[in-house]
Amino acid sequence: MNLHDFEYLEDNLDTSALFGSDSCIANLFLLQEKYNTQLKIEKGILFRYYYGDENRNGYGFPIALKNTDKDYLKEALEFIFEDAKAQNIEVAFCLITQNQKKEIDNCLAKHFKGRQVSWKTNRDDCDYIYLQENLANLPGSNYQKKRNHVSRFNRTYGDSWKFKTYPENDIANDILEVSQKWLEEKNIENEKERHILQLEHESIKSALKNASLLRMCGGVLYINGEAAAMTLASPISESVLDVIYEKSIGKYEKDGVYSVINQQFSKKFENYLYINREEDMGVEGLRKAKLSYKPTIILEKFYGKII
Repeated sequence: MNLHDFEYLEDNLDTSALFGSDSCIANLFLLQEKYNTQLKIEKGILFRYYYGDENRNGYGFPIALKNTDKDYLKEALEFIFEDAKAQNIEVAFCLITQNQKKEIDNCLAKHFKGRQVSWKTNRDDCDYIYLQENLANLPGSNYQKKRNHVSRFNRTYGDSWKFKTYPENDIANDILEVSQKWLEEKNIENEKERHILQLEHESIKSALKNASLLRMCGGVLYINGEAAAMTLASPISESVLDVIYEKSIGKYEKDGVYSVINQQFSKKFENYLYINREEDMGVEGLRKAKLSYKPTIILEKFYGKII
């Protein structure tokens, strides 16, 4: 799909009831290469196919365009069966939420007798979703440690730090600078892993280049005038904002820079009810960090094949 297609999706895709990061239009555009995704619009429906590993291999849940018949799923599944046959691939699904799984199961039982999906779930794929006001205000005893991190940061740096929002401020180059330094510090020897991180850096360039189309927003945290951390996000719907990228220069991590940029960013976007901070990918430290912010929703994702 080209830029014109994504401009059309921004105006017409109905994501009003969706929470998952996989349905964020910016994510669909930016991560096509990283996740080897094929996208197409047919019959007033967006179809996605992920050519990945077992838990990321198959069709995503078909998303209707606005004004599409609410009972579109039967027609969408018919298209998926035909498409899979034409490509000589198994009918498989991935990144399916609990509610979407029920919709598929009910539709199959009603309209496609004898066809059912053998579902599995992978904890690594679950999205962490938080109330915006909790991330912004860090209220109560649950967030005492986070408030301590912010206080330590303020004691360390005093008035020598500031946070600037994007795109209100011309800080695209600073966002890229943090991403580049973060990438260099990783110094990954594994060629495949290094390639994936480089693709992510290139996708940040693309996000900034197409910021208006993708409704990108974010910010940079500066310490002593140096760009120390960055974040970039885009809406899933009018009530859910998806944080796609968040990176910091290594020397500031121990001082609580992630706690500060997370809070500062959340404060600036109070017009959203929820903030989706995406999955932990099975990384133990990342899972611990995401759980420590007390998610309101851990959005479970399922995958499976027709049996």
